[in-house]
Amino acid sequence: MHFSDIIRFYSREEIRKKILSMASHREIVPRYNDKVGARPDVLLFDGDIVEAAKKGMTSFHASMEHWSNPLLLNDAKTKKEQDKIRDGWDLVLDIDTKHLEYAKICADLICEAIEFHNIRSYSVKFSGGSGFHIAVPYGSFPKEINGQEIRLMFPEGARIIASYLRQMIKEQLAERILDFEDIKSVIKRTGKKFEELVVNGEFDPFQVLDIDTVAISSRHLF
Repeated sequence: MHFSDIIRFYSREEIRKKILSMASHREIVPRYNDKVGARPDVLLFDGDIVEAAKKGMTSFHASMEHWSNPLLLNDAKTKKEQDKIRDGWDLVLDIDTKHLEYAKICADLICEAIEFHNIRSYSVKFSGGSGFHIAVPYGSFPKEINGQEIRLMFPEGARIIASYLRQMIKEQLAERILDFEDIKSVIKRTGKKFEELVVNGEFDPFQVLDIDTVAISSRHLF
């Protein structure tokens, strides 16, 4: 992307407002092509967005976790110390695959699974490669479950939800991929062997894509 296009994009009022609205109580770290800014960092003022773009910033990366004061993370090294200043966290699922068509099918099924649980406040964002980020905001969760505060259940709680959704859609995901193209076409597209794709007589869709839970970790940025 040309430098002038980046400046023009981040100069748009609606873009700046959206970035600022989601920056509250999060780590917000600018990326300059292949370099990442110092951490922890925050974004407080509208003018800082354009100024960062003028310095060569290409994207902002935000924390899944919400903090009472992100700058206190300098001194909060342990989980116990971080728990004291963590206000909450968003569930962010990363569909990891090299094959865009499979990612679209998976994203659609995850959205159906989320809505099946009567959750309507979620977002879907194209990753820019061949996957999607699907996010459920912290406000969609109860404050506690079984007497434990949800805000403290990170990253374990997010990983459990991701694993549950992964298992929930597995059968339908396999069916829809094979409706899209037959197993020979899957082999040709992925370069995988039949015995890698078909386990115990059934096509395993998670041999061609995954719902990344590795990224669900403390202080991970998206």
